[in-house]
Amino acid sequence: MHLPAAPGDTRILDIIDAWIADLARGDYACAHARTAHDAYYGWTPALLRAVIEGYGSPEAYADGRVYRVTPAALAGGAPHERCVERPDGQDGGIVIAEVRHSLPLNGAWSDLTATFRVEGAASGATLVLQEIHVF
Repeated sequence: MHLPAAPGDTRILDIIDAWIADLARGDYACAHARTAHDAYYGWTPALLRAVIEGYGSPEAYADGRVYRVTPAALAGGAPHERCVERPDGQDGGIVIAEVRHSLPLNGAWSDLTATFRVEGAASGATLVLQEIHVF
């Protein structure tokens, strides 16, 4: 998903909201296609599903529960994390923002959090999925 060269926080969060909506519909392929991916994590649609169902682990949750993303508007409580941080730019890097966003699971906002970075390039910016785990 390409963004303008200097995307505002609202634009970045709107894409993440759409990503969460994809997950809530069970459309892991669409969610996967909506972001770029950090090669270290090897994200695939199947791995996204497994990590969410396992509450941050690709293995089944210890007590057998299966977690599913709930539509954000139907989730109880409020997100634990929903923030966009902008680095000071002193290192000359391509990262223009880092984002943490909680996921709504099984009807309530959880502490399972997705992290993203926004990378700038001459043609615009890209939202990159990094991790999904409990912070």
